Amino acid sequence: METMRTLICRCLLAVVLLSACSTATATRDAALVSVTSVAATVSPQDVRLETIAILPVVSARMKAVYQAGLAQGNNPHVFSKLGDCMTENPYFLAPLSDGKYDLGEYQGLKSVIAQFAGYPARSVDGTTPESSPTQQKDSFATVGLASAGGFNIAAPLDATWADPKWCQSGESPLACEYRVAKPSIAIIMFGTNDVNYTDATTYDLYLRMIISATLSRNIVPILNTFPTRPEDPQKSQQLNLIVAQVAHDFDIPLVNLNRALDGLPNKGVNPGDTAHLSVPQDNRVDLFTSGHLTSGFTLRNLVTLQALEKVLEVVR
Repeated sequence: METMRTLICRCLLAVVLLSACSTATATRDAALVSVTSVAATVSPQDVRLETIAILPVVSARMKAVYQAGLAQGNNPHVFSKLGDCMTENPYFLAPLSDGKYDLGEYQGLKSVIAQFAGYPARSVDGTTPESSPTQQKDSFATVGLASAGGFNIAAPLDATWADPKWCQSGESPLACEYRVAKPSIAIIMFGTNDVNYTDATTYDLYLRMIISATLSRNIVPILNTFPTRPEDPQKSQQLNLIVAQVAHDFDIPLVNLNRALDGLPNKGVNPGDTAHLSVPQDNRVDLFTSGHLTSGFTLRNLVTLQALEKVLEVVR
């Protein structure tokens, strides 16, 4: 059966099987999107992930992007989540929507949560299903239309994988998400599947396309390095250096999640399922206490809130 979790995406001329986040068999060959207008660069060899800060330094340019977005109708109370199975996962940010979190020593993050909690993450403009229960969820609880298990770096730009309940004919998941949600900020992380199936040049090209498309809509991107795949740490490093280079080239905020997770058991990855981050035994990824912060999803939730705080301090 063909689902959003079963994906074959043709990157340049190669057919790519995306099975890292799913055990189902893919049955569709996705169309290749144009990359002719995007220039690729190779990640510098003298940069190391462990020397890049975990939290972003936000440039003044992002304030201009953010304010221009608000002027055109972007919602200051909405952010979008773009990614693969580590992002569509219900452990990523969603529990914060319930209001049962414990911020521990990070009480200052309450204002960040208040900025987005309780505000519907999708607009209703006559083309989206008004009866959808998703309509009432906030940005923490909403699974982005450009986020799905099995996605690689090319998938958000391919209309094959757009949700027909929300998206228009021929509209890519990325374009659909940005039209429906009208976010002011986009949290972006791809790479889990690309380690096994995407070459560095292709990854670089499509990542630049995603960032270009985001900035063209005056949405502030928060780009993330991704967790190391224990099956191939060298390729993980290579692609993550490209992430860092793209963030530098576009002068956008970068969260070095890879470095943040480095000191955790198994580098924050579930030892039994390396396509997902680890969770505490009680599954409470919204408790920012010492014991819970040794799990990958808990720590990712914390640094994501901290990154949002950094961005909001500059752009508002």
